[in-house]
Amino acid sequence: MSLIHFLPGVLKEVLKHVPKLAFDAADWGSLMRDLPRVSGRLFSEEGVAGLKETQSRKLAPYISFSKEDAERKSGDPIHRSEGILRYYFAQLQCKEGVFLDLREHHFSDTPGGLVFKPNGLWHRFSDSFQSGLEKLYEGFYSKNDPLFEEGLILTGLLNPRWPLETKEELKTLFKSHFGSSLEVPVRLTLDSLQESMMNLLKFLIREKVRLSSEFMLFGVMLVTLYLALESDPDPLPVKKIFEEVRKGRTG
Repeated sequence: MSLIHFLPGVLKEVLKHVPKLAFDAADWGSLMRDLPRVSGRLFSEEGVAGLKETQSRKLAPYISFSKEDAERKSGDPIHRSEGILRYYFAQLQCKEGVFLDLREHHFSDTPGGLVFKPNGLWHRFSDSFQSGLEKLYEGFYSKNDPLFEEGLILTGLLNPRWPLETKEELKTLFKSHFGSSLEVPVRLTLDSLQESMMNLLKFLIREKVRLSSEFMLFGVMLVTLYLALESDPDPLPVKKIFEEVRKGRTG
């Protein structure tokens, strides 16, 4: 845990919402390699301009990085929480990198859409991990169990050599994180995320699964998303939003 004390304040603030059990399950070798590099970008802003330019092209329907850019676009105003969730799903398609800090104060509304002013906290997931995340969501919302399982394998959570009952236990735990979003709109709250994370972490520790730095950074991204959305009292049509973004895939 000593590495955490040397991280910048922004990352410490986010990590305090991650259950401590996550660090018991973490692969500290990969964390020691990647966390200093990722946190260093908060100060240097290395790669931020290039990633903003790339996302401006690839994810144009979902985000703008300046008021002027947003005003050049046309379309119906989007509810802020829905806009942030759309951008979250869209980022999972961007192979060049994702901005990890999605807390609400980084976003502002304009008549042309949502404007995002990110800090330097970003990461480029490996192709296999990113593919795993996409398959995880797509497998769940399309009720495609083999695809869902493949996503769990690619993200390093499921060992294909496990007995069937162990695999099914993990799938049940992970599906509980999605709650009832398959059928109805839901509120996304940090308490519900932390509860599902605790149940998942207890399983992973029992099965001696080590969480890669990629999964830990994805956890940071997920926590900031829930921090942004939990203040909204209205339930969100998560499945509908995911499917809209998937159909509008830009490559």
